[in-house]
Amino acid sequence: MRLTVFQAPYDAGHYGVRMGRGPLHLVERGLLREIGRQGHDVDLSLLRLPAGFVTEAGSAVEIQRRLAQEIGAARDQGRFPVVLAGNCNACLGALAAQPPGSTGLLWLDAHGDFNTPETSLSGFFDGMALAMITGGAWQALARTVPGFQPLAERDVVLVGARDLDPGEEERLARSGVVRVAAGGVPAALLPALDALAQRVRRLHLHVDLDVLDPALARANAFAVPGGLTLEQAAGLVAAAGERFAIVSASFTAYDPDHDPDDRIVRAAQALLTAILATAET
Repeated sequence: MRLTVFQAPYDAGHYGVRMGRGPLHLVERGLLREIGRQGHDVDLSLLRLPAGFVTEAGSAVEIQRRLAQEIGAARDQGRFPVVLAGNCNACLGALAAQPPGSTGLLWLDAHGDFNTPETSLSGFFDGMALAMITGGAWQALARTVPGFQPLAERDVVLVGARDLDPGEEERLARSGVVRVAAGGVPAALLPALDALAQRVRRLHLHVDLDVLDPALARANAFAVPGGLTLEQAAGLVAAAGERFAIVSASFTAYDPDHDPDDRIVRAAQALLTAILATAET
């Protein structure tokens, strides 16, 4: 397969620190060499923001804009786009590059990322990523991303979320987002995917690496127990590939400081291999 990997090594607007180090570390530790050894044609594109003062929200949306444009160009060239980003909100740029109304979202995350400025207890912009994607937050900014249209809540399957703020939990309960606990994979997941496949045939697969149980590998400071095993995650990818055309993927929220023996690197390699085995350009 021909693929382009986009590195967006920023966390809350800061380059190469905390979870912003993750996209750099994954490549340094051989993620793309391994994919190349499997016979894939891999290009790497590093996104850098201009020097100077930036706001957290402003830098995040600038990354989304650039991803939307560059992923669209990669798709036109028949290349499969993979995003390695510090923050989950980069996923919005990947979705904006897809034809409107055509693509569902399988979102793997220990957190809901469904806060709004009114419900967030931390003010962390990235904790609002899925709310932003589905039209519930920051829509003036989101509309500056080329091609962006809010995704219908019912076209999102959220897997593994287990650490939510109270207001966020209430918003999710009222929403159309389909939520599947880690313990519900695969039994509860398969009907959710079947229902989604009645509405869309294309899928973006988003992997916040703290969806994995920290007993297997700890992705970041926010990881909490009760996550997916690697076998569950790989089986999930295979099940999605049987039902959808997987058209893009993102890996986010990896802080190498919490992964001294590179277990997350190996897990990401395994999951990317599984995705490429089922994906299409």
